[in-house]
Amino acid sequence: MADTWFHATPDGGRTGPMRADDLVRLLQAGRIHAATPVWRDGMADWAPLASMASQLGLPPVPPPLPRAAMPAPPRRGLHWIWIVALVLAGLAVPVLGILTAIAVPAYADYRARSGVLEVAANATPLQLTVQAARLEGRPCPITTSSRVPGADRAAFSSVEVDAARAGLLAHPRVADVLTTQDTLDPGARSVAAGDRCGIVIRLQGFDHVAIDGETLTWWLDPAAGQWTCSGTVARRFLPATCRT
Repeated sequence: MADTWFHATPDGGRTGPMRADDLVRLLQAGRIHAATPVWRDGMADWAPLASMASQLGLPPVPPPLPRAAMPAPPRRGLHWIWIVALVLAGLAVPVLGILTAIAVPAYADYRARSGVLEVAANATPLQLTVQAARLEGRPCPITTSSRVPGADRAAFSSVEVDAARAGLLAHPRVADVLTTQDTLDPGARSVAAGDRCGIVIRLQGFDHVAIDGETLTWWLDPAAGQWTCSGTVARRFLPATCRT
């Protein structure tokens, strides 16, 4: 009976008796394993099959590695694409901040320049009306001037000028419109040929300290028949024709 073996089953039972070579064949077939408890006559208790390797004619089975000696599973780091994405995202934040700091004021200046240019373009009908009056030999229209008494103002204005001025005053960014003359005798009913007619527009509604309350001014050269523009608005907001 010394060569008669039993092995435990997963359900808590046992199988046997069988010879040692039968037990080995079961191991080789994968039906039992090195850790399967086995027993034979003369053994005090069941023991793992691996501990009986020499008695069964099997090569020795090495014991399990201690936990500290077991190779660590490979560490799964971030994929390189994610690393690149994180780096780019980190760089994008300050770059966006810089671009915003540049783009927002630049866009605000662009809108302000466009608004001033729009007002200047809307002054064209009034310029043509004043110029036509001057070509007809009439004096420069005067709509506001501290040098002209109130009784004389009607003599220096016209229905056409008042209509053109009213149209310009309707613009939301125009605070006031003055038509004037650079040399004027308050008591005269006519003007000298060299006197220049002028238009002054005071601006509003830009929410910008360099524009609101400032003026655009045009003077008509009677000899050349051309308008010369200037202004108290900050130079960067002036139309190109007014930067003289």
